[in-house]
Amino acid sequence: MDTDDDTPLPSSAVRAIEQLIERWWAEHFPGSPVSQVTQAWNHAFAAKEDLKRLLADFSSETANR
Repeated sequence: MDTDDDTPLPSSAVRAIEQLIERWWAEHFPGSPVSQVTQAWNHAFAAKEDLKRLLADFSSETANR
C-alpha cells in the first residue's frame, strides 16, 4: 500500500473535515475552563480556524502539483 499519496482531497472531503473540527470544538470547548478566560478562548479559537485554513491550503497545494 502506497502511503505517500499526493492526491488532493476533494473539496467535499475538506468540508467534511472542517465540520468534524467544528463538532469536536462544540463538544469540548464551550463551558470548559478555556471558555472562562477570554484570552485563552480567543487563542484556542484562532488556532482552530488556522487548522482549517492550513487544511484548505494543503489541499489546494497538493492539487497544484
